[in-house]
Amino acid sequence: MMNRRELLKGLGAIAAVGAVRVPDLWAAKVDSTYKGVKLGLITGSLNPLPNVPGKDPIDLIIENCLAIGAANVELVSVGGAMPPQVTNGGRFGQAPDQKTPEYLKTREELRQWRINLPLDRFREVRKKFDDAGLNLFSYVYTIDDDMTDPEIDAVFRQMQALKVGLFCTNQTRVTMAPRMVPFAARYKIKPAWHPHDNIDSPVEVASAETLEKLLAMSKDFVVNFDIGHFTAGNGDAVAFLKKHHDRITHLHVKDRKRNHGPNVQLGEGDTPIKECLALIRDNKWPIYALLEREYRGPGTPVDETKWQMDYMKKALDSTTATR
Repeated sequence: MMNRRELLKGLGAIAAVGAVRVPDLWAAKVDSTYKGVKLGLITGSLNPLPNVPGKDPIDLIIENCLAIGAANVELVSVGGAMPPQVTNGGRFGQAPDQKTPEYLKTREELRQWRINLPLDRFREVRKKFDDAGLNLFSYVYTIDDDMTDPEIDAVFRQMQALKVGLFCTNQTRVTMAPRMVPFAARYKIKPAWHPHDNIDSPVEVASAETLEKLLAMSKDFVVNFDIGHFTAGNGDAVAFLKKHHDRITHLHVKDRKRNHGPNVQLGEGDTPIKECLALIRDNKWPIYALLEREYRGPGTPVDETKWQMDYMKKALDSTTATR
């Protein structure tokens, strides 16, 4: 029989458990596989996030992913400490054509901040996703043209702490690829090259030819195939997917018009969304299909993202595999 002290101790333990939400302790594994295709989202789809004082934005992202039913997640930012701002920088975090003294000074401040950034935040974010039962499998990071080797090494260490096996290269240019080869091999983290539609520039990742050049550089190089941007650059997304499916880790699903046309609602553009999803489904390729909500309608980010996720499911109900 328990004595009084043991009984009180047991009741205290029960009360402590009761004070914590059950999902925090025994989160079920979330699954958003549909018709054999692993659906999910890139977290930029959820922007703009509401500003809730005292609440970690990562917690908001996780709550939204659970509400939408998106198990597979590519994270845009871990949040936390804000980096120093660069003065007179180029577009998308790249170096400008003319480097002013102000740029060089503030760029060096950013460089040192990156190199010395503690890894605890990355480990914390990983735990939050794991506790929620979500599959955080990829991160988004641009390796810009004037990154030093210590900077690149720091970024790979951060992704290692986040426990992702690959990352979307975002705006990284072809010219940085040779320098990334040894880091990818050392850390066993694959750069997933992400195309845009600037096919006229030899340094931008855009055309089938630039992607194939990258794939030939390293066995650790793979493709994050943005079928919307690829279509806007007048590429044949279906043909590329068929040819290189074994080197494609995930799609970014959006809809754009050809000839560098705008983002439009899913189903209203020229992107062969149904055909690409059907190819993955019918061939049982282990390729994630991630929604990237770049078309902004009148609804809330969660409502619009959920509608677009439902669109992908309806597309997978279609029998169309080729155009």
